[in-house]
Parts: sequence; C-alpha cells; structure tokens
Amino acid sequence: MLNKHWITIVKFFIFFVSLFFVQNNYAASMDPPTLKYLGSFQFDLNATYFIDDYKMFSDFGPGKITLKDGGSGIVNVCNENTDVIANDKKTIALTVSCEIIMDDGAGLRLQYYGRIVPGKGFYEKVEHGETAKVNDGVDSWFTGVTFRTSSKKYAYLNNELIVGRGTSLTFPKGMRNGSVNYDFYKVTY
Repeated sequence: MLNKHWITIVKFFIFFVSLFFVQNNYAASMDPPTLKYLGSFQFDLNATYFIDDYKMFSDFGPGKITLKDGGSGIVNVCNENTDVIANDKKTIALTVSCEIIMDDGAGLRLQYYGRIVPGKGFYEKVEHGETAKVNDGVDSWFTGVTFRTSSKKYAYLNNELIVGRGTSLTFPKGMRNGSVNYDFYKVTY
C-alpha cells in the first residue's frame, strides 16, 4: 500500500514539475511586441476652439508625412473632435482624421485616436503659444493609427498595427501657426 501511495505522489510531483517547465519554456518563446520606426507626420495647428469646458476642435493643415521605407506627401485637411476628460489631469481624448496626397498622387486617409495627458505647465504653454513635449508640459501622448488606401505602393499600411508617439506640440500665437508632430511605429510580434 505504501508503494502505491509513493508512486502516486511521485507521479503528481513529476506532472507538476513538467507543467512548470513547459509553462516557462512557452513563456520564454513568446517574444514581446516591438516597435519599428515607420515615419513621421507633421501638420500646422492654426487655432483651437473651445465649445465648452470639455469639448474643443482645432483648425489643422497643411502638413507633411514622410515614410521611412519611401514615400512622402502633403497633408491637405485634418479634422479633429476632442474631449477633455473630467479627471484630475484633464486628459485630452483625441479623434483625428486626415486626407493625404502622396508625392506619387496616391491618396491616403489617416485616422487616429489617442490621449494627451497634460503635465505641469501644459495649459500655460497653450496660453503663451509655447511648445509642449513629453516631460515638458506633457506626461504622456500616444495614439492608435490606421491608414486606408487603394494604392498598391502603400497598401501594406492598411494591414499594420501602428502607434503614434507625439514628439512636440507648438501652440499658435498671434499670426504664427502652431505645429503638431508625431513619429509612427509599426508594432511587430
């Protein structure tokens, strides 16, 4: 009887130890996603209009896009609807769509949804027409980006998971336009 009991204990021990190693090997084989630089995007920020304390829109354009693997274009029109989230940071929820004409005549539609989390001094920079960046007026600034096109050259963009990282936001002042700048990254896994 004792032998059967020990055999059962040893079997359970071997089973759980092997399960542990299989799980660790599986987890080790799963590479975490990485970001690959895809290009940059810039457009003029002409004005921002507050509808109320929590809703605003901006007048954007023109601008430019440059893709690392070739191709650049002009951003003709961008439309934005923005909400300020009623939290302690007054996080800005972005919804933006842009029409782009590439240098070869191809049309691209770019859409992104994201967040700007204001940091210390952000709204003072807005008032004075200054530049805000991550760790200088912005705590974080990220977007999920989608492209749509029928161009064969840029068709790969239709299928990519793309994130945008805001690099600088210069606010308009007087007759001087502001500027919105992003880097785009393809998520690979």
